[in-house]
Amino acid sequence: MEFTYESVNDALHAHHRNLSSEWSVLGWDDNVATVTYMLESTGEDVDVTVDRNGVVTAPDVLIAEMDAMG
Repeated sequence: MEFTYESVNDALHAHHRNLSSEWSVLGWDDNVATVTYMLESTGEDVDVTVDRNGVVTAPDVLIAEMDAMG
């Protein structure tokens, strides 16, 4: 996939509906998009990656927080 704001957000939304709206930093290089989120529980920044195939890799703790949001 070509990395654009829309394509990365679409991949994030497909992985979890809240991932597309709660990030703080979004960027990419030739191979991977990196999206940064701040954990509400700790204030720690965590990264989610989206590869050229649209595969999203996200830490379990972040997905748990997204689930808790509803």
